[in-house]
Amino acid sequence: MNNLIIIITIIVSFLLGSIPVGYIISNKLYGIDITKKGSGNIGSTNVGRILGKKASIYTQIADISKGLIPVILGLLIFNFINISISKDLFLSIIALAAILGHDYTPFLNFNGGKGVNTTLGAFALIATIPVIIAVAMHFLLRLITPIVSIRSIVLGLTIPIVCAFMNFPISIIVSASLAAILIVIRHKSNIIKLINKEEN
Repeated sequence: MNNLIIIITIIVSFLLGSIPVGYIISNKLYGIDITKKGSGNIGSTNVGRILGKKASIYTQIADISKGLIPVILGLLIFNFINISISKDLFLSIIALAAILGHDYTPFLNFNGGKGVNTTLGAFALIATIPVIIAVAMHFLLRLITPIVSIRSIVLGLTIPIVCAFMNFPISIIVSASLAAILIVIRHKSNIIKLINKEEN
């Protein structure tokens, strides 16, 4: 029964993360298929470029929530049910499940967003200070570069680095590192453009 609860929670977290909010907003509210516009990405950056700031903010808030809500759900379950694994490991797995759902949503043929906002939401309660520092780094980099992909990759890498520096539990460091790797992987096309000096 215990293992079943863990499995169900992971599946629910993945499905919550999988909700393609950027696609839904662009399609239902604007009549536009965002996957066929701009970079084709469903994240807030591409939504903002195509549909404007308001749509971008809505998408950003929703994508953050897709990471945050599963972790809150996990905390509630852990506090009321005797889970057989540690809280840090349980929440780390949930966070990764939500991020993977966003990055590879089954609702769009497993082609989702780049995971930056969902990663922030997923680790907001698990690694609050590293997330705050990562967001601060993102905004500080605005003074240096206008390129969003650079700032996003640095943000992703900052979280596990700060977690390690602050001696967080190994499960959180590993999950944050995997989340950072996913951000880098999802920015593969941007990295190629950066190398070719085509990114803007």
